Amino acid sequence: MNHPDATYGALQAARLGDCTPSQLAYWSRAGLVVPAGDPPRYSFRDLVALRVISSLLDAGLSTAKVRRALRYLVEAGDDLAGLRVVTDGDRVWACRNDGEILDALRHGQMALFVAVDRYAAEVDAGVRAFAAERTAFLADLTPPSEPPAVLPV
Repeated sequence: MNHPDATYGALQAARLGDCTPSQLAYWSRAGLVVPAGDPPRYSFRDLVALRVISSLLDAGLSTAKVRRALRYLVEAGDDLAGLRVVTDGDRVWACRNDGEILDALRHGQMALFVAVDRYAAEVDAGVRAFAAERTAFLADLTPPSEPPAVLPV
């Protein structure tokens, strides 16, 4: 999924990052995503960041809040490509694959994340194991039926 060596020019980055070239230039000047090199080239991580920025702005966050959230996540060492970012239009949470949720606008304050689907799968496995044990237990209690007698011909 990650393309560490590939880089993209501004027009390609705008297309792949789901933004306009003028948005891309503004976001670069605002320090949201700053390309490397001369001429400027955007990495895969930059493209992911562009998509995140676009979606957060579409959700109603101000550019300043988007900048703060992204700065915190990058400084914390998080790779945006490995996160799920959630917003209510005012706050931003970063959901890591290990189940941690960080409030990206409150200096990484930890929030509780309950993976209900995982619990449901664990309970389902337990119920299935219990049913199998019960069936085996009942089978041990029931005397085996005798095979039908074979009559001589």
